[in-house]
Formats: sequence, C-alpha cells, structure tokens
Amino acid sequence: MGLPLSPFQTLPMLVVCKVVEYLEGRSTNSFELSATEHHERKVILTPLLLVSERWRTAALESICDNCELAFIHSRRAFEVRFPAWPADYSYPRFRKTHLVKQITVSAFLWKDMCDGAFCDVAAMPQYESMSFPAAKTISLVLHKTTDKDSSSASVTSQEKVVAFTRSLLQFTPIVASVIVKFESVSNAASYNEQLYGALISELYQGRVSSVDVYSGLNGTPLSLSLTGTTGLTSIAHGSNISCAPFASLAHLNARTLKTLEIIISEEKNWLDLLYGGTETPTAYTSLTTLVVEITNIPYDAIWAAIEDGEPFPVLSTLVVEGKYPFNDGLLFRGNGKTLQSLSIPFSAIARNVLGRFSVLKRSGVARMAQICIDDVTEMDTEFLAGRAGVPIEQQVHRILEVATLLDYTGDTTNAQTFSSIKTAPTTAILQHLRISKLQCSVTDFIKMIVALPSLVSFTCDIHAFGPDIEEIPANDRPSILRAKYYPLSSNFRVLRVPDIADGLVSMVADAAKIIAVLCPNFAQVDLSLKLRNEFSREVAWAMVSDPFEPYADSLRRLVYRG
Repeated sequence: MGLPLSPFQTLPMLVVCKVVEYLEGRSTNSFELSATEHHERKVILTPLLLVSERWRTAALESICDNCELAFIHSRRAFEVRFPAWPADYSYPRFRKTHLVKQITVSAFLWKDMCDGAFCDVAAMPQYESMSFPAAKTISLVLHKTTDKDSSSASVTSQEKVVAFTRSLLQFTPIVASVIVKFESVSNAASYNEQLYGALISELYQGRVSSVDVYSGLNGTPLSLSLTGTTGLTSIAHGSNISCAPFASLAHLNARTLKTLEIIISEEKNWLDLLYGGTETPTAYTSLTTLVVEITNIPYDAIWAAIEDGEPFPVLSTLVVEGKYPFNDGLLFRGNGKTLQSLSIPFSAIARNVLGRFSVLKRSGVARMAQICIDDVTEMDTEFLAGRAGVPIEQQVHRILEVATLLDYTGDTTNAQTFSSIKTAPTTAILQHLRISKLQCSVTDFIKMIVALPSLVSFTCDIHAFGPDIEEIPANDRPSILRAKYYPLSSNFRVLRVPDIADGLVSMVADAAKIIAVLCPNFAQVDLSLKLRNEFSREVAWAMVSDPFEPYADSLRRLVYRG
C-alpha cells in the first residue's frame, strides 16, 4: 500500500495549472523563446513530472505546448520535436500531439516547397492522419535561399508553394494564427517576392484570422505581393518588409481588425492605411490596439493635418514608436472614453498635439490604465528649452490626473519630469510610477509620496538619503523622521530597484528601512538578480538593528525579491 498523498499533491487541477504558469513566468509565445529560455523551462518543469499525476499532467501540457515539425528532406520523413522536453527523459510512447498549441516549421523555400517533396511525404499514409487538433498557431521560419536555389525555380513554382501551404494546414484543423519569419532570405529576383506573397496569402486564407510577418533581412526591404482577403482580426508587420501591401491589407480589413502593428517609413503609407484610395478616412470600427512605428523620416518632419473623420473610434491601446510626425488629433478623435493605454514619444510635436486637442484633460479621456513616455532626442531643442507646446510641468500634471500608471523611459528629461511630479496637483490619481535612469534620494521620495498619496509602487534607482536627512545623526534618523512624517502613506507597498553602481547596495537597504518606518503597509522590495545576490552577500539580511529595534515588526515584514 502506497504512502498517502500530501495536500500539495492533491491540489485542484485548476490551482496546479496556475502554479505551473506562475513558475514558468512566461509572458511571450513559446515561438519567441530562446534556447536559454527553453532550458530554464526544462529546469523548472522537469521536477514536477515526479510529484503526482496532476502535477505531471500540468507539466506535460506546458512542455508539449510547442513543438517543432521538422521535414527531413534526405530521409523524406517528418520528425516531431519538443524543445522543452527534458534531455534525461525519453519521449513517452503515448500520443502527445493533442497537447500542442503552437507548431514551428523550419523550411528552405525552394528545396522544401518547389520540388514537391514536402507535399509528397505529407500525403503518405503514415502522415496523412497526423494531426495537431489543439494547435491554433503555426510559426513558419524560412531560411536563407541561395542564388542556385532561386535559379532552379520556374513560373509554376507558385502553384507548388500553394500546395505546400495546404499540406501544412492539413495538420492543423483549427489553426487561427500564422507567424512567418524570414531568416536572411534573398530578394534579388522579382518572382521570389511573388512566391513569398503567395505563400503568406495562402496561409491566411479561410479560417486564419491573424498573420504576423517578420524579417531578418538587411538592406532593401522585401516587397510582398499579397492577395487581398477579408475577415482578418490581427496583422503584425515587421521590419525590413515593405509597408505598402500591409497598409492595403489592413485597410481592406478595417471593419474586422482588432489589433494592428505596422512600421511606416513615409507619409504615403499612412495615407494608404487611412484612405485606401478613397476620399475620406475609413473607420477601423473594431480596432482596439494600434502599434505604429515611424522610421526613416527627419526628426522634425510634420505630416499634413487631416481635418475630417474618426478612424479609430474604439481604440483602447495606442503605441507610437520612433518619431511623432502627426500634426492633428486624428489618433485621439472619438476614443476619449475608450483609450486606456497610451505610449508616445514626448517630443515638442507630440506635446503640442496633446495640448492643442486637450487629449489629457480629465473631461476628455476616461481614467487611463497607463501612459508610457519615450525619451525625446537631444535634437529636440525647443522641447528641452520649454519653448514649444504646453510646458512640461503642466503636461506632466495632466498625465497624473488621468493615468494610474506612468512609465518614463530615457534620461534626457527624467529629472525635469520628476521635479514636476513632486509638485503634483491634489487631483492626481497615479498609482504606479517608473522612471528609468533616475537617481532618487529618500528626501525626493518623501516629497513625491506627499504629492502622490495614491501611489502603490515606485521603480527607480534609490540609494541616497538627501542633504536634509544626512544632517540628522544616524542614531536619531528613524525616530525623528517617524515623528515628522508617519504615516507618510498607507497605500505605498512596493519599491523596485534596477541595477545600480557597485558598492551602493547597502544604501538601498538603508533607504528601504527608512521607508518601512514611514509607510505602514510597505512590504516588498524587488531587486534585479545581480542586486539580490550582492544584497544577500553584503547586507546578510541584518535588517533589524539599533536604532531600528523599535520598528522591528515593520522591518521583518519586508520581503526582498529577485
């Protein structure tokens, strides 16, 4: 008779799956994981195979969620591989394909598609019934094509590419998403581009509703000839691939698209996306997420204003990367009550638009979940001198009144931004703040918390007390600051500290102890792995000592995570 199972072994299956998901800590698709990340998954998941049937089932579902379908051309055979499978365990003999959620297929366009070998093998009896019934995503990686391979292609190759695609789709009866990544593909011959276009067009026909295309090309962008289709809900257009066909494809699917990621390098692409050859902007009536990257234009370029239309009326997430050439409020028209997340370069042009069209007035937008500000360039002298658009302090104050999260990336104006935050209006609702490359003292922290009473978490480099605190004798600091400020904030709970200069970790610990004395619910310090190791080595967790003994309970409550 076996030993009784522990409560840990008999947890409900839903709880077990959530624990496994948490342990993995994955926020990306398996397709995007590196070899190192796959190894880390193995380290985490392998021991769970030995716990109990429930844990083994949950671990297997995670290990087998992604597989590689390799076509062995020389053997004329298919081989199914699982990147996260533990090396010390042989593959089980029971069927695993029903656990696969995403399939990665590597192919050489001419060798595997145009000679028909892939289709011939797929039609063999042993593979005809091979199926991945739960797989909703196909990731197709196209490897480098040589000139010799290209010269062997004929006009009829397009039909063979279509046949290859249909053979691939026969393995995945419910596929809904297609990811195509070009790995250094030659685009010297025009028919190559037509074939690639035929390949992608065939992949997203019918039941597929999401298509992502990326490229590892250097030099001239690959221009794809795409066949128009409707019903797509998601399009992602990657770098080094011509924008024009994807802008046209997006416009054709304006009624159904929910997510669009596109890279634009000229104003014509933007107009194609909006107008598609018509006289008025088309409304993307289902689009909730728009990511636009503007590249290869002068930093001070301003595109013509568009006076009419509300092309994005239900947008909830807007990300503008690179330059900001828009000189109107087109991106914000009609979505004031739906826009929840905004990421934007904080340049003079952008700030002018935000100010002129009252984008950040409380009456103009709903309560935003987050606003992310990308650093401006040093070339934006008007902004740095405060002569263009709304003054930075006023703009920052508006952000604090409508956003619950502010994420500032860069170091050109972070000090100026932080100074504006410390004079925030009483109507500020900000709960989470991250400012990169900012050196913050405990004095600065106290002023900030006074201005932002709703703040829950703060991310920055904090490793100094400030002149006024340093004047207080070390043994008297906790009691004097406690008497002056306690309770500083009952909402503040989490301090996150990225990498800082060597030798300053003990200062982080001292700052955290002061904050714990002042904020009754402060309970967590998140450190990078490097800081965590150095912290445990230098500070040795000796958190409670004179003169902090009277506040031992507050200090022992602190959790340091790395």
